[in-house]
Amino acid sequence: MAVVTYKCPNCDAELTFRPKSADFGCEYCGANFSEAQILEIAQKQGIDASQAEEPQPAAPSRGDAAADDFAQRAVVYNCPSCGAEVVTDATTAASFCFYCHNPVILGGRLSGAYAPDCLIPFSIGKEEVKDRLLAWCKKKKFIDKAFMSDMQLEKLSGVYFPFWLVDAKADVQMSAEGRSLRVWRVGDIEYTETSTYALERAGTVDFQEITLRGLNRDDVLLLEGLYPYDLSALKAFNMGFLSGFLAEKRNVEQTAAKPQALKIMEESAASLLQDTTSGYGIVTTKSFAAAPASENWRYALLPAWTLTYRYKDELYYFAMNGQTGQIAGRVPASAKKLWGLFGGVAAAVFLVALLIGGLVL
Repeated sequence: MAVVTYKCPNCDAELTFRPKSADFGCEYCGANFSEAQILEIAQKQGIDASQAEEPQPAAPSRGDAAADDFAQRAVVYNCPSCGAEVVTDATTAASFCFYCHNPVILGGRLSGAYAPDCLIPFSIGKEEVKDRLLAWCKKKKFIDKAFMSDMQLEKLSGVYFPFWLVDAKADVQMSAEGRSLRVWRVGDIEYTETSTYALERAGTVDFQEITLRGLNRDDVLLLEGLYPYDLSALKAFNMGFLSGFLAEKRNVEQTAAKPQALKIMEESAASLLQDTTSGYGIVTTKSFAAAPASENWRYALLPAWTLTYRYKDELYYFAMNGQTGQIAGRVPASAKKLWGLFGGVAAAVFLVALLIGGLVL
């Protein structure tokens, strides 16, 4: 089975996850299902991601470098609802049929070594995202109005992005030199005394849920502005939560992410040890070492709403944390509004100049 869909047992229409009510619903007959029920439905319908096959690669083009590059990254699947052939990017794990809008999950992308350990379901729905985005945009005086249009807001996409979560313990050690300066006067003579101390610090630091991006792509750099997620809401992975949303498969493996995790651990541990050296005028670190004693890595999918907008040949990215509502992004400024501002300022300056000139004359 290359494609997975969840069917309503009452009317056979597609089921999707609904963030506001935290359940699964059918848009046609109005039936609602809990997480436990969706697992039963998956079992009865024979949905098993571990048995899913990868979609077929798109047929390569010939003589066009850009097309050949796309063909290497793209795959083809057949919509189980209408039978249409749909092309997706190689990292896409959940999507929609572009013809009938049927929600589909590419189960083979989420099985075996690529099976997520956990996820945080969306808790903010699309309509609420629109309201929050409009309220946020209204605070931006020079924003291009087209960015807030109904047509643009309909392009909002709920996406599960891949992340690595790391729990670790590290043995750390630091050698430093502390200096204290004492100054006093006796009559007209000033005395200075410098005391030097050897500082040794060592211990074990416990790190919880270091969050690392699992997708290496320029447009996902924005996601770091959405931290932190409330990771206490993590659930064991259930493919049903992806129904009705997009999802990406990781392309950053644990070995590639480990140097960043070590850097975060080292910087955090060094800061903690340096905080224990207060009371000295100057502290100079002579050496520092951190050695991981244990590590536990989990592959997680975390929710975000995204919106891309092209303005004057430049792409602007907007994102909202699908759990907390935290916003990150850059919005386009309207050239017309900016010229209106500068024109008004220029006119005011010119008027002041005339008044001053009149007074001087």
